Amino acid sequence: MRVASFRKRPTGQRGMVLVIVLWIITLLAVMAGGFAYSMRVETRLATSAVERAQARALAEAGVAYALAWQLDPDAQKQWPPNGDPREWAFGGGRLRIEVTNASGLVNLNNAGPELLKALLAGAGVEAGDQDRLVDAIQDWRDPDDQPLPHGAESAEYRAAGLPGPKNANFESVEELGQILGVTRELRERLASATTAFSYESAVNPELAPARVLRALGLDERTVADYVVERARAAADGSPPPPLTSGGSASVFSGGRSNVYHVAVVAEIASGTAVILEAVFDVQGGRIRPGAVAGQGPRLLAWREGR
Repeated sequence: MRVASFRKRPTGQRGMVLVIVLWIITLLAVMAGGFAYSMRVETRLATSAVERAQARALAEAGVAYALAWQLDPDAQKQWPPNGDPREWAFGGGRLRIEVTNASGLVNLNNAGPELLKALLAGAGVEAGDQDRLVDAIQDWRDPDDQPLPHGAESAEYRAAGLPGPKNANFESVEELGQILGVTRELRERLASATTAFSYESAVNPELAPARVLRALGLDERTVADYVVERARAAADGSPPPPLTSGGSASVFSGGRSNVYHVAVVAEIASGTAVILEAVFDVQGGRIRPGAVAGQGPRLLAWREGR
């Protein structure tokens, strides 16, 4: 009688199979981990996008809310467009809104040398550089190619390897960064105190934010006292107080524009925040030619940040 015999698999072969199985398991584990991580990232991105959309919608509501107040003459007495911040809780979020009439800002297109020099001095520009930058700003916007004594026209820009000057009016405050000698840091300091949408050649202190008054050389105490008195007058329904300290007729005036700068910071419950800055002509046709008067608010500029 024959007894069947079974040949045993070599030990080395069994070890190789085990190694292959372990590698396959490891590979599957890595793939599963990568997939799970990818899903978490995509979930976070989707959540972030939704939260940002919610914050942006809230900020847009803040812009509409501010315009509704400014279009009502009676309501505007309670909320003067002088840059004083206003807090508003809405839709489960919080908003900080600032509305500034363009006549409370320095108009880059019409500001004269004295006003520009005061602005630059308030921004921390050294006295030796102020004349150069004042002339460079004027050369940027004037139509000719003849430089002012300390200014810069096409020859100076070519020598510096830069395009310019524009030889036309500013269309946005961002153009300040293209002027020869204006650094990014200086542009950012000047931007919050300036506008490109006004015919005013001086600043109306009754409508100027505190930061603009400080930028034009008024000391902290004077600005603080004036802002308090101005707010008290608005609450009482009385005329704003006169600014009795500092400045000249070429720096301060009593003009008023139809253009409003609206800045909104909106934050939802999760902490996601959006910043919107918009500029509106509330009557239309008075800032740029070709518009029809009475057509309602017209958007002139829109910028979103975070």
